[in-house]
Amino acid sequence: MFEGSKRVVLKLTILLLAFAANQATLLGQSTPPITYTYTASVTNQATTNGCSAGEPVNLTGTVQFSYQVATDPATGKNQFSITASNNLTGVGQTTTGNYTASDSADYVLSSGQPSTEATVQLKSDLVSQGSGPSMTLVQTLDITLDTYGNISAQVTDSSTQCGN
Repeated sequence: MFEGSKRVVLKLTILLLAFAANQATLLGQSTPPITYTYTASVTNQATTNGCSAGEPVNLTGTVQFSYQVATDPATGKNQFSITASNNLTGVGQTTTGNYTASDSADYVLSSGQPSTEATVQLKSDLVSQGSGPSMTLVQTLDITLDTYGNISAQVTDSSTQCGN
């Protein structure tokens, strides 16, 4: 009789574990998405100046890209959530004054394919560290990424605008 009780307890334990696993699936619990990162270096990249009171600035630093991939439950498409963050210093070509830019922006891309590409703009305050005017930095970013964690990204253009 004692052996029969052990079997009943074992069967109940197995059923309880199966029920718990099923409930976790039904409640939509899953592992959090993986965050992929990539850093693009910017070395002495000159901006084009579109600001009458400003100047071209040579930029140096990094632009970091972080992204996650999920599946849109409504469409079944891959959804790429990207954050681009810059950390740049610069030297004015006219005044030789110092500038800094540090900002980020979020982008969401959707694709029915396992990879996608986009060209986006990242706007940042380009803050003068001296007597020169602060401006707005506009960087054009070309991004190619996929669901396997591969990413290629670069800054293809940098320009300045008045105001920030």
